[in-house]
Amino acid sequence: MLVAILTENQKDSLVGQLVATDWYFNPIEEMGGNWVISQQEIDGSIYPDHQWIKDLPLTEWTGPYIIISGTTGYVGS
Repeated sequence: MLVAILTENQKDSLVGQLVATDWYFNPIEEMGGNWVISQQEIDGSIYPDHQWIKDLPLTEWTGPYIIISGTTGYVGS
């Protein structure tokens, strides 16, 4: 699965914003600690304020960043 890496500010600007009608951006923190959005979110984005995401480079998804039993851990794909 392809994703685009976001800066913290870019992530914050997308939280709560619509990709399209009834579809919200859902930035996820991946295994390396980067915030990402999916290629589907990028391709589906219809609002002019978010067209900058279409210029973000895509990379392979490395898996989610998760908390396991109160400690920081990773789950690989």
